[in-house]
Amino acid sequence: MGRLIIILFVLFSSLCKPIHAALIDTYIEYYQEQLFYPEITQRLYSDDTLKWKSPLARKYLENQLALLALAELNDSVTARYYQLQGMDGVEYDILATDTLIYLRTYQSSVSTKGKKWFFGGRIEASLPKPQSETIKGIKKAIEERDLVSFTHALRPSSDQYEELYQRLFHYYQPYEDSESVFIKERLIRPNQLTDVNAIIYRLQVSGEINHQEADMLLRQSNDHYDSSLVLIIKEFQKRHGLKQDGIIGPKTLHWLNMTAKERVRIMALNIQRLRLWENKNSHFVLVNIPSYEMAYWQEGELVFTSKVIVGKPERRTPIFTTRLNAIVFNPEWKVPTKIMREDILPKALSNKDFLQSQNFDIIPTWLSKEVISIDDIDWEQVNVESFPYKLKQRSGNTNALGRYKFNTPNRNAIYLHDTPSRSLFSKQHRAYSSGCIRVEKASEFAQLLMKDSHFSTQDYKDYHELPETSKVALDQQISVYTIYQTSWVGEDNQVQFRNDIYKYDEWSKSRNL
Repeated sequence: MGRLIIILFVLFSSLCKPIHAALIDTYIEYYQEQLFYPEITQRLYSDDTLKWKSPLARKYLENQLALLALAELNDSVTARYYQLQGMDGVEYDILATDTLIYLRTYQSSVSTKGKKWFFGGRIEASLPKPQSETIKGIKKAIEERDLVSFTHALRPSSDQYEELYQRLFHYYQPYEDSESVFIKERLIRPNQLTDVNAIIYRLQVSGEINHQEADMLLRQSNDHYDSSLVLIIKEFQKRHGLKQDGIIGPKTLHWLNMTAKERVRIMALNIQRLRLWENKNSHFVLVNIPSYEMAYWQEGELVFTSKVIVGKPERRTPIFTTRLNAIVFNPEWKVPTKIMREDILPKALSNKDFLQSQNFDIIPTWLSKEVISIDDIDWEQVNVESFPYKLKQRSGNTNALGRYKFNTPNRNAIYLHDTPSRSLFSKQHRAYSSGCIRVEKASEFAQLLMKDSHFSTQDYKDYHELPETSKVALDQQISVYTIYQTSWVGEDNQVQFRNDIYKYDEWSKSRNL
């Protein structure tokens, strides 16, 4: 009935004024409740002309709207995308303009709200009022008939964007994923009798093999998990950050059973996350928390990589940006209060010699040079909450920071450092720290940074051999980014997935139910 009233009104109004003006006024009034910014949208139609005549501009707009909808971060965005698919003419034009205002406002808000939105949260039903510069930019693009360039710039400015985007829309789209899953209670080992057809189907859904490869494997299948299929599973495990042993256990099974729809959601969510760290400097360190890896880039070239250990789920490594400005050799460790109370004092209360054996000093305050004797404390009268002192661990081989601390000032007191606990780097899952980032190849990284700051190899050796704590300032501060990407396109041109160790992907999904 509402659409019929609009048509009758337009026919009557067309006798009195230009058809576009009548349609625009009527449609804006009709969609008043659904438009994100009705008043601003109406002002942009003061000249009564249609704006979205370019199919390419429409495509760019709808692509970015679709990516946001696939990430499932806002129900209104999803509804708008499907609404636009069935429209044309003035009706489409008005909704497209309103959508453009929304997307540009969203884009400009990512720097301040993105961490809240992309890591277990949702985009609010209503975004803030658009900045005046946003509206000026849209108005200028409309007046200069340059919506193609303007909508093209809605994409994240990241090298990863185009590769991940292409995989999302074309890599998984051909596969219609049913609800059938591959369920096994026991490990599946090479050459074992099993449901090979189910394994092949799940590999196809995951994008590991295509339709032709699946047919070939099915033709040669003899119900044995044979060597050709084991090789494919090993590649599958590599692509998901798993141990490449060819054994199908719970972790491999989890990724095999993931639906194509869920993979697309994760990829779309990670595309939005790219917006948080799209404007990196030429020299930077990048730590991807879910992949347990750090990389050092110079002028677009990868010059160093290392495994890292990140914060355990209950003490997460935060997502932040800072600068690396110095190397501290043989650092002391000022123990944070939480770690002191939860990890160290319980051991000290049960074993009086623990603090001394681990080279901890008890001090009144961080600025004090006084060291309190263990024997001067009435251990029967203190507990972890009432302990009134600070703990500092002296430098040395047992120091929790190892031989190097890479100074990165930030409000979270999180930094990169060495560690005496080397065995943990051999594990696939490396979320064991209390928030800081332990670097496996800390020595090599320190040498590279000193070389970049024009120190000689002998300079490095001299500082390394000094028994006391010393600090070396770098010539150039290096940007450091901790990021959380659970999906990206790797150097082998394959889509990579990693375990959602802090449940950010999972929480984003659960809050949409």
